[in-house]
Amino acid sequence: SEDGQVRLLHNSLASQAWRMVSVLRVLLLLCALAGAAAFAPISHTSRCASRSAVPTLAISMAHHVNKKATKKHADRRPKKHSLADKNRKPPPYPVNPMSLVKDTPDFTVVEAK
Repeated sequence: SEDGQVRLLHNSLASQAWRMVSVLRVLLLLCALAGAAAFAPISHTSRCASRSAVPTLAISMAHHVNKKATKKHADRRPKKHSLADKNRKPPPYPVNPMSLVKDTPDFTVVEAK
């Protein structure tokens, strides 16, 4: 009698656990379907909708690529339009004073013993 009650209790616990597992599986499936719906493409127009229906959102993308780094800088740099700008010689930069100083050598030779 006591052994039968233990079996009944074990069977009822097993069936409850199985129900919980199946409910969790269904919930997991619903979450996966909801997540996959986010990646579904959106149509531009709905054919069976009436005229008063709200239009669906469309994905907007650029029709041309943007200029990258160097091409953009070259395109936006100041241009020389006047003849005075075009014929101007480069400015005289000051001489680097460190290039004139050669008192100390860069390396000293040490003789090995």
